[in-house]
Parts: sequence; C-alpha cells; structure tokens
Amino acid sequence: MSQWNQVQQLEIKFLEQVDQFYDDNFPMEIRHLLAQWIENQDWEAASNNETMATILLQNLLIQLDEQLGRVSKEKNLLLIHNLKRIRKVLQSPGLSTAQLPLDRYGETCIQRSKPCP
Repeated sequence: MSQWNQVQQLEIKFLEQVDQFYDDNFPMEIRHLLAQWIENQDWEAASNNETMATILLQNLLIQLDEQLGRVSKEKNLLLIHNLKRIRKVLQSPGLSTAQLPLDRYGETCIQRSKPCP
C-alpha cells in the first residue's frame, strides 16, 4: 500500500494536519494523482543536488502532462482546469523542490501515528 493510501486512512485530526501541509505550490491533487511516482523518487538526494532537483521537477511536469492527457480523454472539466492551473504554478520561475512537500512527510505521520510538525 502506498504511503498516500496509508495517510488517507489516518484519524481525522491527522488528516486535518495533512490538509494544511499542501498549498498552491504543491496541491493535494498532485500528491493524490502521482502518489506512486512521487514515492519512487529520491527527493532527499535531490534536496542536496540542484541538478537532480531540476530533473525531478521536470519529470514531475511530464507526469502531470500525462495525467492531463488521461483526464482530457475522460472530459473531466474540473480536473482538467485544476491540472492546468497546477502546471502553471509548477512552471513558475524560481520554484524549487524545496517548496514541494515530499513523501517523507506522509511516512513520518504514519510511523509516529501522532501529529506531524
């Protein structure tokens, strides 16, 4: 089971904390839609390597475009709109992976089974 699936099974008080963690720089929709891909990336290594961070951010955009193509076929207007908005935010000049909530947050919540900082 993915970390994201485990996070979704936490008690409501913890889910409220998770909700506060996501913002316009990295909306929860992306974490949900790309859960498996996100969890398979080495975000910790990227946080110490600007080149790797840039590559991961570009790969994230590619994954987002693939999801956008999939939902476009389903004609899900609201999700299409939100994914386009998210892509625009992620393509903003100066955005770095340091601004993205990484999958370690979810892992920490699950392991501690208590409120996350």
